Amino acid sequence: MNHEPPPIVGVPVKPFGVAKQRLHPAIDAPTRSVLGRTIAASTASVVAAAGGEVVIVTGDAGVRGWATNLGLGTVTEPKGAGLDGAAAALRDHAVGRGRSWLVLHADLPLIGEADAAALLQPLGTGRPVVAPSHDGGTSAIGSRGLIEFRYGNGSYHRHLRQMPAAAVVVRPGLAFDLDTVADLDGILRHPGGKWIRELLAAIDSPS
Repeated sequence: MNHEPPPIVGVPVKPFGVAKQRLHPAIDAPTRSVLGRTIAASTASVVAAAGGEVVIVTGDAGVRGWATNLGLGTVTEPKGAGLDGAAAALRDHAVGRGRSWLVLHADLPLIGEADAAALLQPLGTGRPVVAPSHDGGTSAIGSRGLIEFRYGNGSYHRHLRQMPAAAVVVRPGLAFDLDTVADLDGILRHPGGKWIRELLAAIDSPS
């Protein structure tokens, strides 16, 4: 019987008040904050339902309080370290505990439990995993060992070169993150984006 503990899944989250700046001016700041919190909570919930041990990686006290209220653990992002530093903090946290790890973007409004399971399953057998975003970035990356993170344009191929035996998981629920107005337009047109359409409508028309 396999008693391997589940992967530690780190979800880096920026302060909600400053996140999603590239959605301006289509989405105002208060709405961006609600959108960011809601999508991050949904992502964490989906991954937990699939069997991952979710922690929020952040350097912000407000985000830590939000995570605690959701019953989630946190890992501290070093000040000014950016996404590379946040991912490294999660990696070191997991490796120090003898655990496999996965770094997953928070802003994946189309992610479903099957998408999360497709990432966790290879990790459960000791195989690294990587999922590309639609624009060539990296939506998810995981392993049991140490790699160097190189996020940014074209990061998927940079990461894959470090672990050529990785399972590559290509799924719409992992490919479409929400960074830009063009991303938002595509997500709103997707059938799985219905809940985002409803969320935005509810924010615009509070009861």
